[in-house]
Order: sequence, then structure tokens, then C-alpha cells
Amino acid sequence: MKTEPERRLWSKDFILALVICIFLSFVFYLLVTSMAEYAVTRFAASDTVAGFTASAFVVGALIARIFTGAFLDVVGRYRVLIVSLGASVAASLLYLLADSLWLLIVVRLLHGMTFGVGHTAIMAAVQSIIPPARRAEGTGYFSTSTTLAAALGPFIALTVIADLGYDWLFVVSTAFTLVGFLGLFFLRVPELDSRYVPRVGLTTFHPRNLLDRDGLRIGGVMFLCGIAYSSVMAFLFGYTSQMGMAHAAPYYFLSFACFSLIARLTLGRVQDRYGDNIVVYPLFVCFLAAMVLVAATQATWMIVLAGMLAGVGFGSLMASAQAITITAAGPARVGVATSTYFLMMDLGFGMGPILLGTLVGAFSYEAMYLVAAGVVFAAGVLYFLVHGRFARRRARGGGHRAG
Repeated sequence: MKTEPERRLWSKDFILALVICIFLSFVFYLLVTSMAEYAVTRFAASDTVAGFTASAFVVGALIARIFTGAFLDVVGRYRVLIVSLGASVAASLLYLLADSLWLLIVVRLLHGMTFGVGHTAIMAAVQSIIPPARRAEGTGYFSTSTTLAAALGPFIALTVIADLGYDWLFVVSTAFTLVGFLGLFFLRVPELDSRYVPRVGLTTFHPRNLLDRDGLRIGGVMFLCGIAYSSVMAFLFGYTSQMGMAHAAPYYFLSFACFSLIARLTLGRVQDRYGDNIVVYPLFVCFLAAMVLVAATQATWMIVLAGMLAGVGFGSLMASAQAITITAAGPARVGVATSTYFLMMDLGFGMGPILLGTLVGAFSYEAMYLVAAGVVFAAGVLYFLVHGRFARRRARGGGHRAG
């Protein structure tokens, strides 16, 4: 029987970790939406190089996530957070000094690495703060940091650039990172039990210590979902502009953020109490419907409705899938499982525009979004194969293992 303090979710440390993660996520969305245009405006970069300038951050984050999980509990979660966020502050300042295109790309890579380490560390640390019996609920609440940043980050970035210029955008980015860094000094981070701390040696670099099996299984599902949703992130504005509805794109992201927030605040409890499948399968249906609706859109209200469905579907799926991954991996593998999960999802976000973008030139935007809908369907099938059918058996045999 758990005592009340053990079941308490909204502790000081949980709230503080949430605030830190919000500021960390803001920095990503502040810059990712503006770097390609900055590279073109400041350094006359080609479209290809400008695109790489924007995605170099993700490349850096991917490299960092591969190794962060293996060392997170060896070095200590709090130490990793202090070093990575301190380095992020420095990396944010380097944008002001980057006076060539290739130096800017190097800064983007370094900044991505520091972000990848810090984001993985805070996401792993908070899983030790969340009561295990409320894993999905707590993860859903915590992941609202991404929702808020995705909704407001691009708006803040465009406003600052229009009114003050790019240098002030870098100042704002540095200030947000500094706030997150200072918040660490008031945060208590539970460390892994010494019995589970791995020893550093040659085996540290063995694939099983760099990647987690459960993180790869559910991460494979989110890899496909990331590919599908990247079509919206990368091409929605161009698609709506082609139809003479450029004004509709911001409404998509606004409705996505609102409905993702509402869903995440409610569905976590359902998942903890009744199991994964009763929540996850409807989320796939919503996500699939959203992609089909984008492909068939003819009016602004259809874009708004698609954003609502995607917010409930993909927005909630990210939190639900992460909770499944952490529960399956167990306390000794939280760090590696978390890094593997986000590694796979980031890989989907990074590869999606390249894979799906070729369809736009060869066919049309509508065809690309229909293919993206097919990718969502494939992700749902993969979820059934790697987890859904087993979760159903556990439910029959004695109930869902909550958290």
C-alpha cells in the first residue's frame, strides 16, 4: 500500500523540472523555425545548405542521445544536467559570434549536442520523480512542455525577428537557457540506486548499453510517426500557400497545441488505470484521420479540424509511448531507454522531410500527405506487433501494470 507522499505527483521538484524543460524546449522551437531563413538572409546560403543549417541541430542531438543514456547514471543525472545546460548557455552565445556559414553550422551541431544531452537527462530524471503508479499521467503532464513550446516558440521567434532582428533572437534564446540552468540549483534529482549503476569499461560501448531494446521497439513506432508528422512541420505552410490559404497554417498549430494539451491532461489517468491499448489505438485513429484530412483539405476549417485531431492523436501519442517505454524498461534502464526513445523519434523527424519531400516534386502535396497517412497506419500495425497484443494478454491475465 503506497503512502500518500509516495503517490503525490505535483511536488516542488516535478513542477520545477517541468518549468526547466519548458524553457529548454522553447530554445529548440525558437531557433529551428528561423535558422534556414537566417542562413539565406545573412550568408546567402542555397536552399540545400540552408536546410542543413536548420537540421544540423537535430543531427547534433541525435549524436548526443546515442551516448547520453549509457553515461547518464554513471556520471550522475544532476551533474549531466548542470554541465549540459551550462554548455547550452555558452552555445547560445556563440550564435552572436558566428560570422560565416560553416561556423554557424558548427554552432548548430554543438548546440544540438548540448540540447540532446540536457533534454535526455531531464526527461530521465523526471521519471524518478513521478510516482510509478501515475507514470502515464505524470509523463502526459510533463510533456506539455513540448506542446507549449511548439505553439508559442515560433510565434515568439517571428515577433522578435520582425521587431528587433536576429541578434536579439539569440539573446532571447540565451536568456531562456539561462533561466533553465539557474533553476537546476533548486532542483533535487533522484539518482539511480547504486546497485544498478553500471561500471565504465569497454562494455560501456556495447550496443545494449547504448541502446535499449524496449526503447527501440516503441521507438520504432515513434520513428514512423515522426516521419509522418514531419510532413506537416516541413511542408504545411508551402501546401496551404499553394492553395491560397497561407493564413490557415498558424491555425493548425494553434489548434494542435490546444487539443494536445487538453488530451494530455486527461488521457494519462485513463492509461494508468485501464491499460495502454484503450488509449493508444484511438490515438492512432485520430492521427490517421488528421493526415487524410490535410490531404483532402479545401477550406480553413478543415485545416483547423486536422490540427485538433493531430493534437489529440500525435500530441498524446508521444507521451503515452514514452510512458510505455519507461515502464517496460524498468528503473535500471531509464536513462538508456529514454535516450533510445527520443533518438528514434528525432531520427523520424530528421529523415521525414527528405523521404517525403521527394513525393512533392514527383507527384503532389496531396499524394505526400496520403503516403504520410499510410505511414501512420504502418506505425499502428507495428505497435500491435511489438506491444499491443502483449499488453492485451497482460490485461486478461491480471490487469495492466500501471507505471
